[in-house]
Amino acid sequence: MVLVASLVLVLACSSSQVTTTPSASTVPGTGNTVALGTNDPAQGDCTTNTSEAATSVGSVVLRLTPSSFEAEIQLQSGFPNMAYGVFMQQVPGSCPQPAANAGTLTTDSTGHGHASATVPLVAGATTFYVQLVPGGAGAPSYTSDRISTEP
Repeated sequence: MVLVASLVLVLACSSSQVTTTPSASTVPGTGNTVALGTNDPAQGDCTTNTSEAATSVGSVVLRLTPSSFEAEIQLQSGFPNMAYGVFMQQVPGSCPQPAANAGTLTTDSTGHGHASATVPLVAGATTFYVQLVPGGAGAPSYTSDRISTEP
């Protein structure tokens, strides 16, 4: 199911606005819930909008605080028994990450997995998303839709 909404969330700690891509939803006070999908920009591509049509395999709740970028990741249809590196991408500033900067998410025998991740907020970053990159051959990468602090 894809939720479609135009969203603007005013951060309590800042006068900045957070907008999400058209396929995202938000729950006030808990962050921005975005789709996690099979869309995967080329390595090093930090500008492609990841909200184009893709198969949803889970969701991510993205949060921004004055000092951190946080994610609660739910992978529901991943590759079974796989460890994925968690890449917290912040554009501009820390994208592409040369290695997983937020630990790993490991799936069970059914492809389900959950991870919480927090990284320091990069000064000047305006766009935020998560990528899961497999540690083994044959498994796909997954990318979340993006949120932005620009209107």
